[in-house]
Amino acid sequence: MKRLISLLLCVILSLTLFCACEKNEGTSSSGKEETVSTPKKEGTTRLTFAESIDIETINSLNGCDVVITGYMATLSPVSGKYMYLMNLPYQSCPYCVPNTNQLSNTIAVYAPEGKTFEFTDSPIEIKGKLETGDFSDEYGYTYSYRIIDATYTTVSSENASEKLVLWQSISDEGLSEDIYAMFDYIAFMSNWTEYTAKFEGGEAYLYPADVAYFQENQFTTESSDTYFADLKARAESFESDKTAELVNIIESAEKLVERAQKQLDTANYTYDPSTDKYTLTYAEEMNAEAQSLYRAYAQWLEYFSLSNAD
Repeated sequence: MKRLISLLLCVILSLTLFCACEKNEGTSSSGKEETVSTPKKEGTTRLTFAESIDIETINSLNGCDVVITGYMATLSPVSGKYMYLMNLPYQSCPYCVPNTNQLSNTIAVYAPEGKTFEFTDSPIEIKGKLETGDFSDEYGYTYSYRIIDATYTTVSSENASEKLVLWQSISDEGLSEDIYAMFDYIAFMSNWTEYTAKFEGGEAYLYPADVAYFQENQFTTESSDTYFADLKARAESFESDKTAELVNIIESAEKLVERAQKQLDTANYTYDPSTDKYTLTYAEEMNAEAQSLYRAYAQWLEYFSLSNAD
């Protein structure tokens, strides 16, 4: 039965390798401050993510001005009142201590009262005041320190390491954002039967005939050959050994999509009329391959880690 699509996908099942942490319902910050006997340090102290896990260092800097370089997490609140600063670029959510809602290797950074942060995927340098205490936020994350009254500037190429310059070039060109869109696309092609959309008459699972529509309108991949070729050409334009690894990931993603398209073209799926839902025969296998590719990309991002001073 032909259905008219009135709205693009209302549910997108994104791959979130970095989001394997539990969250509780959030509360506002308690503002409770710990008593610290360590004398305050004069001037501004540069922190690294390696130092940020040392509680003695943190307690000694309570109330002091600090500066640290990192990347803004994509999960940072849309209000811009605060952000999560991380040591790796383009992560969907902050790292947590396993099986808790406590931030780990991530620093909550708050803008001054009445100010907001604008998202950027470039490396940034944060300047603000370190505050210790017992805090929780609207996402339910809890932490014992944060940076307040903060401002940020994009790291200038003159002061950046070689790896930061490369990442800045990648993000400025827009390739980092488009690679994440690519992972949304391969997730869709590997498991389109689990997606829903709003049609005339209500919300329903996708039919095989709907896939082409979403390729063209949701993912703008009406020509997969051109789509992946363009991504590879953009990655190759940086002429770096590191982006050569990215090209390999893109090529593997292209092969996965070709396989998924073949499964669609050969009707390699089943249909349950009681639920009006299709099921891909090799969905589990293709999903595992998509996850493996995402892990490979995560490992590639490790090169741009700011765990140590740069």
